[in-house]
Amino acid sequence: MTNENYRRCRTCRFCRHDGDVWLCVPEDRPTEDGSTCGRYRPGCCENCNSYSGGTCARTGSEVFGLDVCSDYDPSGPV
Repeated sequence: MTNENYRRCRTCRFCRHDGDVWLCVPEDRPTEDGSTCGRYRPGCCENCNSYSGGTCARTGSEVFGLDVCSDYDPSGPV
Protein backbone atom coordinates (compact mmCIF):
# COMPACT_ATOMS: atom_id res chain seq x y z
CA MET A 1 0.00 0.00 0.00
CA THR A 2 1.45 3.38 -1.00
CA ASN A 3 1.11 6.23 1.46
CA GLU A 4 0.03 9.47 -0.24
CA ASN A 5 2.28 11.44 2.16
CA TYR A 6 5.52 9.93 0.80
CA ARG A 7 7.90 12.51 -0.63
CA ARG A 8 5.72 15.42 0.45
CA CYS A 9 7.26 18.48 2.05
CA ARG A 10 4.64 18.49 4.80
CA THR A 11 6.04 15.19 6.10
CA CYS A 12 9.73 16.03 5.74
CA ARG A 13 11.60 17.22 8.81
CA PHE A 14 13.86 19.34 6.57
CA CYS A 15 10.91 21.53 5.60
CA ARG A 16 9.87 24.39 7.91
CA HIS A 17 6.67 26.36 7.67
CA ASP A 18 5.02 29.36 9.23
CA GLY A 19 1.48 29.83 8.03
CA ASP A 20 1.50 29.71 4.23
CA VAL A 21 5.28 30.18 3.97
CA TRP A 22 7.20 26.92 3.42
CA LEU A 23 10.98 26.64 3.24
CA CYS A 24 13.27 23.73 2.37
CA VAL A 25 16.03 24.34 4.92
CA PRO A 26 18.98 22.44 3.34
CA GLU A 27 18.31 23.93 -0.09
CA ASP A 28 17.31 27.35 1.30
CA ARG A 29 14.45 27.71 -1.15
CA PRO A 30 10.71 28.29 -0.85
CA THR A 31 8.45 25.31 -1.43
CA GLU A 32 4.85 24.19 -0.81
CA ASP A 33 3.31 21.66 1.56
CA GLY A 34 2.23 19.33 -1.25
CA SER A 35 5.38 19.56 -3.35
CA THR A 36 8.07 16.88 -3.53
CA CYS A 37 11.75 17.03 -2.71
CA GLY A 38 14.67 14.83 -3.73
CA ARG A 39 16.14 15.15 -0.24
CA TYR A 40 13.16 13.41 1.31
CA ARG A 41 13.68 9.65 1.16
CA PRO A 42 10.58 7.88 2.51
CA GLY A 43 11.26 5.49 5.33
CA CYS A 44 14.80 6.77 6.03
CA CYS A 45 15.69 7.24 9.66
CA GLU A 46 17.06 10.72 8.99
CA ASN A 47 13.53 11.85 8.07
CA CYS A 48 11.88 10.28 11.09
CA ASN A 49 10.90 12.24 14.19
CA SER A 50 12.18 9.33 16.32
CA TYR A 51 15.72 9.71 14.95
CA SER A 52 18.04 11.74 17.14
CA GLY A 53 21.82 11.81 16.91
CA GLY A 54 22.16 8.31 15.52
CA THR A 55 19.67 6.74 17.92
CA CYS A 56 16.09 5.62 17.39
CA ALA A 57 14.06 7.05 20.27
CA ARG A 58 11.36 4.43 19.71
CA THR A 59 13.61 1.39 20.04
CA GLY A 60 16.71 2.84 21.72
CA SER A 61 18.89 1.24 19.02
CA GLU A 62 21.78 2.92 17.25
CA VAL A 63 20.84 3.48 13.60
CA PHE A 64 22.42 4.97 10.50
CA GLY A 65 20.59 7.96 9.00
CA LEU A 66 20.02 6.19 5.69
CA ASP A 67 18.65 3.02 7.30
CA VAL A 68 15.04 2.29 6.38
CA CYS A 69 12.52 1.27 9.01
CA SER A 70 9.60 -0.96 8.13
CA ASP A 71 7.50 0.68 10.87
CA TYR A 72 8.23 4.19 9.61
CA ASP A 73 5.24 6.52 9.55
CA PRO A 74 5.87 9.37 7.09
CA SER A 75 3.35 11.55 8.90
CA GLY A 76 5.30 11.29 12.15
CA PRO A 77 3.77 10.88 15.58
CA VAL A 78 0.24 12.14 16.12
